[in-house]
Amino acid sequence: MVNSGTGSRLRSPIRARGFALCAAGILAAAPLALSGCAMFRKFDVAQIHQESALRQGRNPVIVIHGFIGAKLKNRHTQESAWGRFINAVKRCKTDDLSLPIDRLPITENRDDLVAYAIYESVAGVKFYGALLDALEMAGGYQFGDINNPRPEDTGFVYYYDWRRDIGESAIGLGRAIQQIKGRLKNPDLRFDIVAHSMGGLVAEYYLKYGTEDVLGDGQEHAVTYAGAANLGRVILVGTPLRGTMHALQTMNTGFSRTMSPEVLFTMPSIYQLLPDDARGHLVDPQGTPIDADLYDAETWVKNGWSIFGPRGRSPLPDAPATSGGRPAADAGGRPAAKAAGAPLDRMKVFLQAALDRARALHAALRNDAEGGSPVPIHVFGSDCIPTLDRVVLKQTPSGTVTMFNDETAQHSDLKQLERVMLVPGDGTVTADSLLSLDAPTGDPSDGQRAARTFSSTFFFCETHGLLPANRGFQDNLFYVLFYSPQRPAPLATFVGGR
Repeated sequence: MVNSGTGSRLRSPIRARGFALCAAGILAAAPLALSGCAMFRKFDVAQIHQESALRQGRNPVIVIHGFIGAKLKNRHTQESAWGRFINAVKRCKTDDLSLPIDRLPITENRDDLVAYAIYESVAGVKFYGALLDALEMAGGYQFGDINNPRPEDTGFVYYYDWRRDIGESAIGLGRAIQQIKGRLKNPDLRFDIVAHSMGGLVAEYYLKYGTEDVLGDGQEHAVTYAGAANLGRVILVGTPLRGTMHALQTMNTGFSRTMSPEVLFTMPSIYQLLPDDARGHLVDPQGTPIDADLYDAETWVKNGWSIFGPRGRSPLPDAPATSGGRPAADAGGRPAAKAAGAPLDRMKVFLQAALDRARALHAALRNDAEGGSPVPIHVFGSDCIPTLDRVVLKQTPSGTVTMFNDETAQHSDLKQLERVMLVPGDGTVTADSLLSLDAPTGDPSDGQRAARTFSSTFFFCETHGLLPANRGFQDNLFYVLFYSPQRPAPLATFVGGR
């Protein structure tokens, strides 16, 4: 392994040698060397793996998307609420994607939307579509319908309602796996999981707890690795194992032209993407930590976050709540309350319940059994893009201002403050979160930080959303799928190029 200065910390021996040859050719201005460099950079992933792709007896693969990664439609009218181009560029109506918020436990808040397909591309830019194309054309996988599997199918997509609780989505994954095994009459079948972003948390929950809900009773549950018997490998791509402050930023600013803070407020999953360490991510303009709990609803109300701030409370008519074109009702047939028009106390009750379940999820995923995972876990990600990790709370005469690295924010000192706000990552997930590193203690003499052990770790220079489409990622993914052992291996770090 050698160091390089292209955004990746390490390269494989073959790629490193190619990089050195290219540099030498440029310095010598040799046409032959330059043409060789061009040929090297345009490697053909399908050609590299064509023999391995024909091998029999490989595990079928299941691809799991992340937040906003599945298309949603109304189960009754079939009307699309998320999945058309217009959904990605135009702000939705409040009730198109909002969930009800008046039931406890919050997993009982349901509407008529269902996931029906993975989101492959937007405006011609492929992300999950590029990954699926590579798995089919270069990997030789044949994708089928996860709900109606055929014996010849070797690839599936698990799509789920990304608004909902991550534990609930993981239980759904387990049921889908059992359904495939039952319909194919193959009880010994094992699957390789390729999961992006939040989908990695879904996969890890299933690996550790199977189809058991360990979040609802307030008790600590032992890690059983109940899902391990059905898995061969777990591959996590840009997964926020320790959460991401990008979730808090999104809940305050919304998606610029799609979802408002009011809509995002109703989604349990986005709270579960918050950093798992409740303290240490809020600082003053000098970088001094502020003692405040991210998982306390009063912190949100006090600081005017999400729907409690001026950007999150838009005036809306007092109309019956609807969902995807149909009224959403509670068990008694009454219209279910959503964030729009809901009383402040009801919003606070929902918020605290969502935060409590998010805290429980993080605690469950931090737990482990003696000896660690019986299934190898491989991690892919990026560390070349400044990524939000701390938010600045600035005291002003009119009150506390929460400062994100938001390009639309009008703060003259924002650029200076970014030095305390940003750390290496992929623009959404920090490298520390990807590697599940403990937060730094702040003591310069403490050089030890606890970290999980993975079978391998790969770093590329890529943005979070385009990690699945990165050619270097896809190339190394096939080496993991085709050649890595289906048992825990010593920690190794590999870094590929582009």
